[in-house]
Amino acid sequence: MAAALYFGRAPTYRPSRAEILALLQGVLEGTTTWQRWDLYVGMPMRHDPELEAIRLRCLVLQEGDDNEPAAGEGIDGYLFDRAGRERLRSIVDDLTDLIAKDPVYREF
Repeated sequence: MAAALYFGRAPTYRPSRAEILALLQGVLEGTTTWQRWDLYVGMPMRHDPELEAIRLRCLVLQEGDDNEPAAGEGIDGYLFDRAGRERLRSIVDDLTDLIAKDPVYREF
């Protein structure tokens, strides 16, 4: 056990932009669970500042702030009501644009 603690690493949550896009599209389609959503909005994305900005927008969608109210709860498997999903669709579009502008790296 000492070797495992010494050589092991702490678990990290470092999703890629594509993984977050799939998660957000799942919210729009009604396939993302509350557990996955809560993990996403609850864990800072220190490895990617742009992804952190997207996460904060999603957190405001869920919790609300001084400028916008929280999204209503959805029905039939959806996490948010129609208005909330429309607000989320704007976030998804911005993330899609961010992914499209991301440079492509190729290792040789």
